[in-house]
Parts: sequence; C-alpha cells; structure tokens
Amino acid sequence: MRKLPFALVVAVVLFLAGCQTSQPRPNHSQDTAAQHGLATLRQVVNAGNYASLGFESEAEVRQATLGEPLQVYRVQLDALRAFTGNTDPETLLVDVRRSLYPVKVGDRVATSIFVTGSREGWRASELGNAAVARLVSRYRHGAGDFVVHVAAMKSWFVADRVEGKLMLTPVMDDPRTKLRAGETVPADVVFLQLKAASDGYNGLPQ
Repeated sequence: MRKLPFALVVAVVLFLAGCQTSQPRPNHSQDTAAQHGLATLRQVVNAGNYASLGFESEAEVRQATLGEPLQVYRVQLDALRAFTGNTDPETLLVDVRRSLYPVKVGDRVATSIFVTGSREGWRASELGNAAVARLVSRYRHGAGDFVVHVAAMKSWFVADRVEGKLMLTPVMDDPRTKLRAGETVPADVVFLQLKAASDGYNGLPQ
C-alpha cells in the first residue's frame, strides 16, 4: 500500500527556466513542445542526477521516448470547499492547458515531461516528477483517461467517464481520507472526502 506524504511526492522537477539560458520558444503543437522537452532532458541528465530523474544510468536517457499524453485538469481549493452532494463534479475541473507526457525507456515509465499552453503556443514547462509519472501510468485504464490534480491537497487521480459519470482513481493512498490507490470511486465521493480533509488548511504552500 502506498502512502501519500504531506510533503511533495519525492521527485526532482526541473523548471526549464533553470535549465536553459532562455525560455524555450513556443510551438504550435503540444507534441512538438514535448519533443523539445525530451531533447532538453537529454542535455540536463548527468551522473549526479540521473537516478533522481528516474533513470537507471546516465546513458539510459538516450533511449527515452515519449508515451501517450494525458490532459491535466486542476481542482481549486475554493471550489472544493464549496462542493456539496448536489454539485456537478464536472464543474470543479479547470482546464489549465497542461498535459503530462510519460517518458519511457522500453516498456518502463522513467519520468515525465509536462507541457503548458498559452496564447503564444505550447512549451515544455517541467521535466521530472518521476513518482507521479509512474503512478499515473500504472493506474491508467485507456485512451480516454485524463489526470485530475487537486494541488492544495497534493492529490493526483486518473480520471475517466463511465456511462457519463466522472470516476476518479487515486494513484496513492491518502491517510486523511478513505481513498486508496487503484480503487476507482465516483468523483463526488472523492471531492466530499477531500473537502472534509481540507478543514483547517489555510491554503498556504505546505
């Protein structure tokens, strides 16, 4: 059983602003942005950080390829706290124009690249977060899946719709709730449990 830590999941996240002398140029497609992110990942992986970034050797990054992306939706804390049993859970999902690309070595998910869209186009915005990439990929059901991230609660879910009903699969156990990794639950049940767990949280970074 995997426990959800109250600190951020152990992973190394490299913001591209810190990896390059300038921000990457925007691209017309998110796939192109992800390919550029993969090229940057190959440049920044070294003997000192390859394990933190999810690779088994420094040379392994040269074998890395991109997996199928998952769109990321965010749930804001204020909307979560306003949620009731009568609220349509779909209304909590905010499209932040962000996608997670698993980075694979063979059949193994090593790490991830996040790409973010703006009016200028798409850019690779984060490299790393190996733990999240692996867990999300483990509980992925099919091509229609997407990711729901409740950032304030540090909670990640694989989401899909079954007969029109939004369903969420936690990727980690959460000791604050009854949510368990791999157990698919209706979204309204998830949001009500997270709402109760959020009592007393002031919204500041933890």
